[in-house]
Amino acid sequence: MRIRRRCVWAGLIVLFIAIPAFFAVSLHSAGGAPAVTTSATQQPQATTPSLYLPLVLRSLSPASSEWSQHAHDAQRTGYTAQTVPYPWRWRWVWNGSNASGGIGKVTTGGSLPRNVQPVTGGGRVYIAAGADGVFALSEATGQQLWQRSGIGNVRSTVAYDRDTDAVFVVSANGRLYKLSAQNGAILAEFASGQSSDLSLPPAVLDDRVLFSMGNAVYAIDKRTMQQRWRYDAGATVAVPPAYAPSRDVVIVATEPDLYVHAIHNATGARAWRVRPVHASRTFNDPTEFRYGWPVIADGAGYVLIKVRLEWQTMWRSWPQTNSGMRQLLTQYPVDQALFVLDLDDGSKPFIANVGHGGYGDNDYMPMGPQPVVKRLPNGKDVVYTIIRAKHAHDERWDSHFGEMVLDSTTVSGLQGGDVRFIAFDYPPGSSAPYLLTDEQPNVTVAGDYLFGAHWEAGFAMRILDRSDARGSFSAKITTQRLATVATSQDTAACRFSASRYCAGGLENTRFYDFGFYIYYGQGAVYDRYWREYAAWVVSNENVYFVSADGAVVALTSGNPQASEASSLALAPAPAPPPPDAQPVATIAHTEARAWEGRTVTVSGTLQYVFNNGKQVLLGFANPHQGSFKILIRKAHWERFGGRPEERYRVGQAVQVSGVIAWYQGDPVIYATSPAQIEVLDGLLVQGGRTAER
Repeated sequence: MRIRRRCVWAGLIVLFIAIPAFFAVSLHSAGGAPAVTTSATQQPQATTPSLYLPLVLRSLSPASSEWSQHAHDAQRTGYTAQTVPYPWRWRWVWNGSNASGGIGKVTTGGSLPRNVQPVTGGGRVYIAAGADGVFALSEATGQQLWQRSGIGNVRSTVAYDRDTDAVFVVSANGRLYKLSAQNGAILAEFASGQSSDLSLPPAVLDDRVLFSMGNAVYAIDKRTMQQRWRYDAGATVAVPPAYAPSRDVVIVATEPDLYVHAIHNATGARAWRVRPVHASRTFNDPTEFRYGWPVIADGAGYVLIKVRLEWQTMWRSWPQTNSGMRQLLTQYPVDQALFVLDLDDGSKPFIANVGHGGYGDNDYMPMGPQPVVKRLPNGKDVVYTIIRAKHAHDERWDSHFGEMVLDSTTVSGLQGGDVRFIAFDYPPGSSAPYLLTDEQPNVTVAGDYLFGAHWEAGFAMRILDRSDARGSFSAKITTQRLATVATSQDTAACRFSASRYCAGGLENTRFYDFGFYIYYGQGAVYDRYWREYAAWVVSNENVYFVSADGAVVALTSGNPQASEASSLALAPAPAPPPPDAQPVATIAHTEARAWEGRTVTVSGTLQYVFNNGKQVLLGFANPHQGSFKILIRKAHWERFGGRPEERYRVGQAVQVSGVIAWYQGDPVIYATSPAQIEVLDGLLVQGGRTAER
């Protein structure tokens, strides 16, 4: 008989039951065992009966430790019980602004890789910085303590291990490095013989480090750096490993086959493998796991995994009730974006009422926010994420902070997969608050504090009342909105201050009311240093916000109008020269990145034309991400005959003149008049017909 375990027992009264199993498993996986290699295509499914006993063998309690690895712990819960009492004050900033609020970057290129979070340990903050390697900062002051370069491109959050006082680093070159936390010296390394540019943070357990690379998952002894086992997934492992202590299994996902794998942590053998997405979905849709990670709800016995879906899925009209959402996702299973899988066999116990969204624009929707799992005082796991329900304008205005339950007993009247709406006062004072679905913030939870990391600002709130009577669309869970961290303060409502605090009138390109700013008078800094990701981390005495431009801000408890005034960055950048009166050069579109701030004429052939309702994009590559483009904002459409996308078409050779600016990390010219764009082939589309110029 198989006994399923849905909670983690802590009572010593049952310890004697677990003792035999403890010794059996400990001996089986003790150090010195030979390395094992298993294959996803060869390993049979485990079919022997098993008994789950109330003893956690390798997990550190996610609720009790500092934020030492990606998403806080090896379960990737994104939750910490550590809190920093509000109000907060500015403590320091790194790789962001200088002492006067100007731009003062540290890293090569000025930003950080996608998905990188700061982690802490030993009084330091460790930050993966791409080609620059790893930086270690003082937790108290933000001062740089050491930098380790020469270890390849570090595109993944690093992990600190207290037992060995080491920092474990996965490099794109396929090596796992063990660095001294004291000085960054390389203590040892393990070469996988593979490589990957994906974000693949390591997971540190009591005795080993798990990491993904290429088509394999590795378990490495964290003291000897010798291989314990290697699991061959049969396809590219697209996500970092997550560890489920109650089952002693490791979860990963692969592309392009879109399978989720469970691996026995003791042996490296496959436990199960399932393909959760609809049969019609393929990697080329796109349907992807990359830039997400598995999240373990160990008390409930589930793993949650998010997929990236295409932009068009945003345009489904979402109901405001759980029954309506479930019906929608049953009718359109291809729209299911978050999957809940049973840790025992990978089966889907219910539909998660969560839709797709992210930092999307112009027919492109990247991977969206990952779920966060919080253990309630009663032992129940609940999920925090972004949910959808249409109530204003079009489907882009239908996102909200939300809570999802995993069973029928956590909240009376709800079942697994049902969601509850959380009130958040944004825009400030709005009678119909919302989050934009193509701007969904990434979620973090610390105690009763709920955080959302948007590409322009970091939101924060305290959950006040989540009683069973609340959670419907009309009676949301109540919150208190806390200070926002905006990228830049761009109005005169607040003068620059070392406190970086604006008590009223906080505004970047949007209005945020009150809170902190990283830069002063610098506009959309994120467009120049775009990394498609922002995040909150709470650890020890600091609340960290990592912005979409790669700045790392530390807040701590105190008077927000007081500050230690520590802005740790380079000297102020010189003021940009005035724009050129006339184009100074004619260049190919592939050269535009090198001409920032200059007036030039750019030539090329249009490969992509798209109207997203706010601007028309004329792209010189398809996909357009990473290349030069022309943007025509809605305010100027009338000058182009009302619909610029009907004036220009794919295949036209054009020249455009203007100042090279930035949009989401790509060079761009903002066209305000058709006189800026010359169609070189002499054909201009007018009223749906092609006419001679």
